[in-house]
Amino acid sequence: MRRVLTLISCAAVLVRAAATPPPGEPLVIRPTVTAATGDTGGKLFGRVPAPEKTRHYYLAAESELWDFLPSGRDEVCGLPIPPTVSRNRKASKIRYVQYTDATFTAKVIANPSLGILGPVLRGVVGDTLAVTFLNRTSQPLSIHPHGAKYDKDNEGAFHTLSPGRGAAIGPGATFTYVWLLDEHAGPAPDEPSSKAWLYHSHVAADAEINLGLIGAIIVTDPKRARPDGTPRDVDREFATLFMIFDESGLDEVAIEAAEYAGLPGLSSDAPPLTWAQIQQQREQGFRYAINGQIYGSLPALQMNEGERTRWYLFALGSENDLHTAHWHGLRVVEEGRRRTDVVELLPASMKVADLVADNPGTWLYHCHVAEHMREGMFAQIIVHPRDAVGIDRSPAQAFLGYTAAARSLRIDRAEAVLNLAIAPARAQVIIEGAVTVYDGFAVFNNPIRFHFGRRSFEFQPNQQGIAKDGRMLFRAKNVNEFGLIEGGLLEFELALNGADWLAELGAGGGANSAAPQEITLGLEVGRAHHTATAKFIRRTQKAP
Repeated sequence: MRRVLTLISCAAVLVRAAATPPPGEPLVIRPTVTAATGDTGGKLFGRVPAPEKTRHYYLAAESELWDFLPSGRDEVCGLPIPPTVSRNRKASKIRYVQYTDATFTAKVIANPSLGILGPVLRGVVGDTLAVTFLNRTSQPLSIHPHGAKYDKDNEGAFHTLSPGRGAAIGPGATFTYVWLLDEHAGPAPDEPSSKAWLYHSHVAADAEINLGLIGAIIVTDPKRARPDGTPRDVDREFATLFMIFDESGLDEVAIEAAEYAGLPGLSSDAPPLTWAQIQQQREQGFRYAINGQIYGSLPALQMNEGERTRWYLFALGSENDLHTAHWHGLRVVEEGRRRTDVVELLPASMKVADLVADNPGTWLYHCHVAEHMREGMFAQIIVHPRDAVGIDRSPAQAFLGYTAAARSLRIDRAEAVLNLAIAPARAQVIIEGAVTVYDGFAVFNNPIRFHFGRRSFEFQPNQQGIAKDGRMLFRAKNVNEFGLIEGGLLEFELALNGADWLAELGAGGGANSAAPQEITLGLEVGRAHHTATAKFIRRTQKAP
């Protein structure tokens, strides 16, 4: 059973529990690290890890209003959405969010296929992971890793058996966890070349997992890895979590009072409930999700024909979370041993399945437990034909937790155009991309400063997300009718007019050079500084 309300009541008392409380008294959770103490982590078995073998990540726990069904309808199977679900699609969650550095100002662009899952932490056997964790919530939280080697201070789990320093990180506090990816964290010789472990908060673990504090660690065998740490026998990776989220809002005390004592369920903000009413409310609150999305709303899991894909399969939750992941139209090899198209999962299962994309088309991916399928636990897979324009094959797009993909500013299009088809000839620089912002970002309240080569300029978009003068046009492409950006990612287009902008690109082969010209671009949004390297394509448009 999930302890959502129990967690909140426990976390409100911020005092350290030195021993098991007397019988009948609730466990009191005191942070082991507070904002006042500062970051007391960063060591493993008393030593600071060697920088050359350490991969450093920056994660914050942040509250978010999560939408289980963003479109409001089933666009995959066409099933009717139960009214209790359509009316209550959104729920308050807490998620792990990755930042570019210790300032915790610029969020890393999240991989959409991960859904509610936190950022993937990646390494090869022999590496050390250092994870600086900032708790931006009002309750104590932690990060507990599966699979990695750690000492007591880096266990990230609160209990009364001598909790370590990282057991319960208080509100506003920071702690750096250090974990070793030793040989036992990696795959055995007869296992696939990489494997994945879960990580999650473990102060009140079941409630915090239900809140969304979950992620994955991928460990690769260095003997079977590319220089960048990705498995050399794989072209693309996916991670999927099968889990029933409980959004009933019921207090565990009320549930147990009705179940074991035959008493009406009691709650501080609701009338007493009978056992039958409790069961009905719980059932109506279940969300049967893959990566926190239901009824096919998870972005399609896409690959190109012929690619060797690796699937990291997880399950968490209660005794109801008995799942069977099933691929339509495709077959997998489970853990390098068994060929199948269904893999069985129990709570805290962590499995690997390899799939060769040998059958182009759009396919269903779902849990084969009948009730789970009926309640929306499915997604879609797209295999692009070999002769069609598929998806990006670059490592930054294909591998989870890939270091080069950890950026807060993405450039999708960068062109320098000299248009001779009009008189007088016009020169223009066009940039399209996306940058991370906080959820509910108001474009009309936040000036944006742009750095292009040696030049900088500032603009203030209006409520429609547009800012312009005679030589510049900026447009936010995903602003809503209220002038807000939802989802934490501002998609933009910028046009700079004038030959002097071309000059900022340097010599680089001239205006008609086919060779891309690289330049570092910068964006400042509030306190967040974002940079990205753009490869500009120069072209000349001539009169027909």
